[in-house]
Amino acid sequence: MESVKQVASRNVSVITQILAQNHYVFVSGKHMTSLLQTNVDEVIRFKNCWNHLERDQYMADGGTYRYRRYGQFMKLPGSHEITMLPHEPYVQPSYINQLNGDIERHFEPLTDRFVTSPILERLLQLMSDIYDGAEGKPTKWNIRLHPYRIIADDSELGQPTPEGLHRDGVTYIASLMINKINVMGGLTTITDANKQELETLVLDKTFDVVMADDEQTMHEVSPIRPESSDKCAYRDVLVIAFTKMEE
Repeated sequence: MESVKQVASRNVSVITQILAQNHYVFVSGKHMTSLLQTNVDEVIRFKNCWNHLERDQYMADGGTYRYRRYGQFMKLPGSHEITMLPHEPYVQPSYINQLNGDIERHFEPLTDRFVTSPILERLLQLMSDIYDGAEGKPTKWNIRLHPYRIIADDSELGQPTPEGLHRDGVTYIASLMINKINVMGGLTTITDANKQELETLVLDKTFDVVMADDEQTMHEVSPIRPESSDKCAYRDVLVIAFTKMEE
């Protein structure tokens, strides 16, 4: 009879193979929950971290719909240790982010409760294993984390990707669903590098995730609006960017 570790390893190899072949892969929240070996209490505590995000003051479109924090880590090849790096401004070149590029954006750091979550540690280890497998060798990774809350009401749509169809200028990009309440819309579209559509899907359940080779694909998420007009809509995700570092 297979152990939990053996089953998880087999599942990771399947995910890695699909990612390497198709340049993206969707994994259901149910499957991810199993791979992360988590429980209800851990999940509730992790979800609550999204109640402590700060409004993004840098939206060039004037939008007030996005809340976030930011932090980055390093993962050395062949090591299980993931090291948090000093907090610094987040900068993207304008050719990558036409809306908010070429400026230093000073976001609030990740909270201690978020950083010390056992779910986060397992998630980053899992993704490191998947991306190492896709690269065919242990790799030195810079890991950037962007917890987002996108809100919408009758006066303003929520824009998960206000820059439109884009890539992020990293090696692998992932979007992990955390929670959504009263949401219509939010369809994720994955295209190839020539903007030809590969798939449109919905991140619906907690821990539904799509991982993609950012050099071979592009992505966008359609606006969200409230399903019921008597209350606000919100969509919580964790965007995780892995960038291959030179040794």
